Order: sequence, then C-alpha cells, then structure tokens
Amino acid sequence: MCATGIDARPRRWGRWGALLPLVACAACSLEGLSEAWDAEGGAAASSGGGAPDVLDLEAEGCNLYGNFKQMAHPEASGMTYVVVPEEANCKEDRVDCSFEISRAGTYQIKARVAEGPDQGKDSSFLVRMDHKPPLGHYYDFTGAEFHDDIVSDADATDTALLTFALDPGTHIVSFECREDGAMLDQVGLLWIGP
Repeated sequence: MCATGIDARPRRWGRWGALLPLVACAACSLEGLSEAWDAEGGAAASSGGGAPDVLDLEAEGCNLYGNFKQMAHPEASGMTYVVVPEEANCKEDRVDCSFEISRAGTYQIKARVAEGPDQGKDSSFLVRMDHKPPLGHYYDFTGAEFHDDIVSDADATDTALLTFALDPGTHIVSFECREDGAMLDQVGLLWIGP
C-alpha cells in the first residue's frame, strides 16, 4: 500500500502485484530496497541517460578581483553576470569560485558565457584549477548569447576538453580576464566519472 492509502493490486497479479503501488504512486520511493541501491545513488545513478552531476555557482557570487563588475542582463541566470568593462583592459582581474566536492573523480569545468560587444575579440578567459597552471588555460568561445559551454584549451593541439582528477575537498576554479568585455554568468564543475 502506498502513502496515498490506495491498494491497486488486483489479486490475479500475484506476487507482481506488490510492485503496482510503486508504479501508481508518484510520492513513493525506492530508497531502502537494498543497501546496494542506496549506495549507488538509487534512481539518479541508474537512469543512464539522466542528468550528470553538476555543481553550479553564479559568477557574481564568487570572489571578484580587480575590475570585474556585476552587471544586469535579462538573459543571464539570476539576471546578472560579471565582466571587466570594455576599455578597462585586463590587469590581474579574476573570478575565483570555490567548490566543495564530496566525490573523487574526473571533472570538467562548465561555464555559462557570452561574447562582449566586440564580437570575435571579447571571447576568452584564462582558466585555472586550484591556481594551476601558472599562466592559465586559454579558453576561447563563440556566441553573442549566453550559453553553456565546457571549457577547453585553445592552445592544446588536440582541442580536447579540459579534465581534472580531483579528490574530495575544496577546489578553486579561476577565470582571469584575457579580453575585457567577455561575459561570465555561471561557473560549474561537471563530474564525468571515477
């Protein structure tokens, strides 16, 4: 019987009828069926094609250094984003986002970004994980509208997406100004596997 108090098991279904309340009741949970199911994350982990594990932060909620300013935009998540204003030039301006992760594994950096007013030129950042590498990964993107992107290194010969093996704990993702006018809305860590 489900939390709704409805017993929808026709007697002719025998032992399989025991599953009907779970199908008929959206408020019921499969948690507690087995320790293995719960340890693997239950339905979220078994969905296969389900949403991956993502930790997202609004860029304006991160630590802003230098000339990074919070600006309003109706298409930005939370209606605001951060930018080093056009003509301010880049001088050690950066955004540091701190993530507390509980699961070791391989992660990618996700960013919600948009090109600035000088399209094709206001479209890159230097990105670091835990302040490395010292000169940063050259992350270049295209798109005048805010969009989600996975950070890659434009200087890499294979143009592969950046991946990081991270242990549980605090990790800092930094976006440093490379071209003033480039807009940063959100920063995230995407768990892609063990």
